Amino acid sequence: MAESQPRKCAVWQDLASSQQIHTQGDRVSDDYRTSHCAPGYGTHYNMTYESGYYGALWDKIERPMILDILRPMGGAGRNCLDFACGTGRITNVAAQVFGEVVGVDVSKSMLACAQVPNNVKLRNIDMTMESLEETFDVVTAFRFFLNAEDQLKREALKAINQQLKDGGRLVCNVHMNATSPIGLVCRLLNWSLGRTVRNTLSETRFKKLLTASGFLVEEVIPYGYLPRPGRFLPGICEALIEPFEKLSRTLRVPGQLAQHFLVIARKH
Repeated sequence: MAESQPRKCAVWQDLASSQQIHTQGDRVSDDYRTSHCAPGYGTHYNMTYESGYYGALWDKIERPMILDILRPMGGAGRNCLDFACGTGRITNVAAQVFGEVVGVDVSKSMLACAQVPNNVKLRNIDMTMESLEETFDVVTAFRFFLNAEDQLKREALKAINQQLKDGGRLVCNVHMNATSPIGLVCRLLNWSLGRTVRNTLSETRFKKLLTASGFLVEEVIPYGYLPRPGRFLPGICEALIEPFEKLSRTLRVPGQLAQHFLVIARKH
C-alpha cells in the first residue's frame, strides 16, 4: 500500500475522567491506567525516542522489524487495532500496510501528540470497559503489558481477544525481559529493596498469560541485545546498537539475554 502523509490534527473521542494522575512512566505505578495521563506527558514520551538508546532502538531495529512483520498480515481490505496506541508510533507503521487502522488509548495527553494519516482513527476510550463495534484482523499492543497490573493485563487480553476476528493475530512486545542482564539487575534491585521498583516480565510467564487468555503463541522474536545503560552513554548506544544486534544474531546469542521480545499470537 502507498504510504499516506500524517495529518497534524488527529480526530479523537474524549474520555470523561476524574482519575488521579500518576507520572511514573516505566516505573511501577499505583494505577497504570492513569500513569500516562498527566498534561504534557505525550510530549515527554515522544522525546524518549528522539535520541539515545530508545531512539536508536526504534529507528534501527523496532520500526523496520514491526513493518516486516505486519506487511504480510496487511492489505487494502484488512484492518488493524493499535491498543494503547499512545502517541501513534506503532499506529503509523500499521497505517502503511493496512487499509484501516484504529488507535485507542485512555490518555488524552498521549493522543494529542499523535500525528496520523487519513486511514487512521484515534479514540480516547478504555477498551476494557467499552468495546468497539467492529472486529479486527490484527491487534498491536506495544509497551503495555510490562507495566500494567496483573489484573489489567488479563482484562486487556480479554478485550483484545473479543475485538479480534476468528484467527486474528495479536502482535505485542515486552520491553524488559526478566532474564536479560538488565532484567536481572532490576530483579536484584527489587529484591534488595523489598519492593518492586522496576517491572520485569519473562517470556515463559507472558506466554502462560496469553495461553490462559485464549491465544496460541506462534512466534517469539527476541531483540535489543545491547544492554541499556540507563541514561548514560547515549551516543555510544546510538552507534553500537545496530552492529551489536547483528553480531548477536550471527553468534546465535540466546534470546533469553535480549532486553526485549516481540510475540505473535493467534486468537484460539
